[in-house]
Amino acid sequence: MKRHLFLLAALAAFSPLPSTAQSTDLAYCTTLYDLAVRYRGRQINGESKPDPDMIVALEQCKQGNAAAGIATLERRLRSADVSLPPR
Repeated sequence: MKRHLFLLAALAAFSPLPSTAQSTDLAYCTTLYDLAVRYRGRQINGESKPDPDMIVALEQCKQGNAAAGIATLERRLRSADVSLPPR
């Protein structure tokens, strides 16, 4: 019985599904970040630069807290009436 539990735990630990979901979230987050910088970024010397909230949101996504980062970036885009890309 213990052996079966060990095998199930090992399979769950090495399952590709979480990493696939994380990479999909990170890709979506990166797309949102690029849009946010383009449409909501600060203009410095003719270039759009991210504000601190955008940088923090992207870092949250990179560190596995995609829900918080995505929510921040989506909120910023909606406030500028920018349509969100498909997920």
